[in-house]
Amino acid sequence: MPTLTIEKKNIAAQPILYCRRRCTRSELPGVIGECLGAVYGYAQKAGFAIAGKPFVRYAEMTPGSLTIEGGCPLDAPAPGAGDIQAGFLHGGDVCVAVHAGSYESLHETYANMEKWMRSNGCRPGGAAWESYVTDPAEHPNPADWRTEVYWPLAD
Repeated sequence: MPTLTIEKKNIAAQPILYCRRRCTRSELPGVIGECLGAVYGYAQKAGFAIAGKPFVRYAEMTPGSLTIEGGCPLDAPAPGAGDIQAGFLHGGDVCVAVHAGSYESLHETYANMEKWMRSNGCRPGGAAWESYVTDPAEHPNPADWRTEVYWPLAD
């Protein structure tokens, strides 16, 4: 089973830098790589303190395409530049799942999160994001990959 844990947590808002892109599902891996490369390059060049793992937030999903925001969390708010935008990841109550395995099976974890929310009287309250705990370059076997999925909850 790809979903290792699901729980409700209260988290602080996290300052971020990100790139926003619209793409098809087949373009997603390349677009994520492009966004993360641009954001990390900018943050490192500017000397901003990175405070965690890369993330991708799913701002909008339609049958033919999706809009993503790929980036990095920071220790403190910092200005964006050009295509790099500044913002925050949601603070407050979230549903958090730990996913084990390939990214192709993440849809199973999202489905399990939706079931968990219904069973626990919760409703989604914003765009979900994935935090990539393991780096596939360092851990080439997808069975070793871990992804944390955060889904804001409605008040």
